[in-house]
Amino acid sequence: MFSKVKDWFHNYWYYYKWRVIILGAFLLIFGICIAQCSSKENQDVSILYTGPHIFEVGENSAISSSFKQLMSKDYNNDGKKVIDFIDLPAFSDEQIREAIGNDPDDKTLIKYAQYTNSNVHSQFAQIASKGDVSVCLLDEYWYKILLDAGHLLDLETALGFKPDCLRDEYSAYLSDLPIYEFFKESIGKLPPDTIICFRRMSVTSSITGKKQAEQMYSYSKDLLKAIFEFKAS
Repeated sequence: MFSKVKDWFHNYWYYYKWRVIILGAFLLIFGICIAQCSSKENQDVSILYTGPHIFEVGENSAISSSFKQLMSKDYNNDGKKVIDFIDLPAFSDEQIREAIGNDPDDKTLIKYAQYTNSNVHSQFAQIASKGDVSVCLLDEYWYKILLDAGHLLDLETALGFKPDCLRDEYSAYLSDLPIYEFFKESIGKLPPDTIICFRRMSVTSSITGKKQAEQMYSYSKDLLKAIFEFKAS
């Protein structure tokens, strides 16, 4: 009996081995994708940072954790508070010269080359246009891009009140908010001239997924309000 089964298997493998291999590979990839999708955390709020700060290992997670402490609740009710903190380092020519000094070695030059404004532009445009990114922490250069394009909502409208620390109607310096000093080992490591601002709701996202876009936008507004209302006890 075993011999017949063995012969059948060898015969089947001879004629159909490539079909089996391809099917097996497909099932493996499909299984991995399903596992990743099922284990992926759904963010409650996304925050974008773009400016002259290169993040060390663990720094992104520390900042996300600090912002999570400001969340009034688990917004999407999935049992977890999740902040998607998107870090996108970008340096102007002047900022690079300041960072590397007068006599940089080749390793340092290579390190900063990828972070020039010209290299980051397309990434910034893509991320900043996403419907789930509303809270932005930006260097002046990137802030002006969103401001000039009419993408920002004035903070008094976004918050429902007018903060005393505004630098203009659309923004404030992050370092002027109590969270900067209170979370000095995480948020406080960002440059003191980092600007906090709030995007208008994306027209595209409101059309393609209006209900979800409106929910994400309301979550972002809630966090923005918590950021500006925070007081160190």
